[in-house]
Amino acid sequence: MATGGRGPVVAMAAGSTLSAASVTLFLLLVLPRVSQAQTFFLPFRQPETCGHNQYFDISALSCVACGANQRQDARGTSCVCLPGFQMISNNGGPDIICKKCPEHMKGVTEDGWNCISCPGGLTAEGKCHCPTGHIL
Repeated sequence: MATGGRGPVVAMAAGSTLSAASVTLFLLLVLPRVSQAQTFFLPFRQPETCGHNQYFDISALSCVACGANQRQDARGTSCVCLPGFQMISNNGGPDIICKKCPEHMKGVTEDGWNCISCPGGLTAEGKCHCPTGHIL
């Protein structure tokens, strides 16, 4: 061969120059369009900013209303049944169904799924008050 073994080196150099030119051309054509992309802003919200009848929906980054007979849970990221209501189903967020407990069983178990009678009365949260020396 007349190239003295330099043929592949010259071909590689030409190929890398072509590819660098292609990348440069691509960037010159695409970057102006990217910089014209629309921008949007989300208001910064935290669970503490939601009202007592709302919970903070992490997926939407916003406050969402709880359903009937519900209020915000202690963390503010879901809903729980109001005192005197038992949970019938719980699929998270506002997808909770609450049912009023019968008059003779106004208390609710710690997990909220069952109504119980409370001989010592109810706390403000609707849980059974247990007098000193007694257990639930």
